[in-house]
Amino acid sequence: MAGKMIVDFIQDKISVALCTYNGELYLREQIESIFKQTRLPDEIIVCDDCSVDSTLKILSEFSKNFPVLFKIYVNKKNLGVSKNFEKAISLCSGDIIFLSDQDDVWLPKKIEKIIEVFNNNKDYCYIFSDAYITDKNLYFLEYTMWESISFNRFQRKKFMQGQQLEVLLKYNVFVGATMAFRSELRKSVLPIPEICTHDEYIALIGSIVGRGYFIEKPLIYHRQHAHNVTGTGKKLKVIDKLKRSLSVGSSNCLLEKQKYEILNDIVLKLSGRINNKIRDKISFLQQRIKIYERSGFLGLLIIICELFSGRYFKYSNGLESAAKDSFVFLKNLISEGQEER
Repeated sequence: MAGKMIVDFIQDKISVALCTYNGELYLREQIESIFKQTRLPDEIIVCDDCSVDSTLKILSEFSKNFPVLFKIYVNKKNLGVSKNFEKAISLCSGDIIFLSDQDDVWLPKKIEKIIEVFNNNKDYCYIFSDAYITDKNLYFLEYTMWESISFNRFQRKKFMQGQQLEVLLKYNVFVGATMAFRSELRKSVLPIPEICTHDEYIALIGSIVGRGYFIEKPLIYHRQHAHNVTGTGKKLKVIDKLKRSLSVGSSNCLLEKQKYEILNDIVLKLSGRINNKIRDKISFLQQRIKIYERSGFLGLLIIICELFSGRYFKYSNGLESAAKDSFVFLKNLISEGQEER
């Protein structure tokens, strides 16, 4: 009986991997929200990426007040977001690792709710949640993260029915600031490739070697401000999405192709076999790149074939992406015609 009671009181050690870079404006508020959790972490690992503002001063204040809990590492050179998170994750000693940005605010029960799911489901290797989107003053903008990226009920149902990789190959459905994962996943995800974003990469690998889960309720305030590293969370109209996509050109597809080729090689090493879904995504991106390469009427044929194959809907934004590629095809065709005159 005594042995049973000891087992019941054993708790997972919780680490928070917090990355900072010139975060003086909002950092204090974020750290304070972590200290207000109903289930406190056992350690907060901070990796600063060569800040030149008062970020380190703010961090040192917390470190003096909580020397056992708070550990600060300052990079000798700027690593960038993903590599800085890689370092922070590698330094965590907890059983469960929470990722934290420097400018959000956590709701008080975030850790408690995620740990509860982990404790009741030993097969989940990572968990993420929705987030409230706010302005710089934490004023709610009347939509959530999932609404901004169209992670709708249909996509959520697919995710929970075991089609996690299919959903993630279409688009990244969360930000790392809402994520926590078991430390065992580190051996599969570290090191994080330079070309990959840390949150998307962790989720993709986690869904291949294990299984993820999401909590529908938002558990953080995800702040939008002038200095956001990424635009995740901004709700764009269709025309704005189209304009943004057109401004990127073929480089985006080429970058995506390179990323998934790296992922394909890593998965092959981890599992000993090729993942056909990833390979099919690479094939789709190869076809889209051809449309950008002034390929004449072949471009139109590619668009039609990819529409009929369903890959625009499986690996991209469906008709929206097809419309974008059609516009590029027409622009290239007109340009080629002018050059021939």
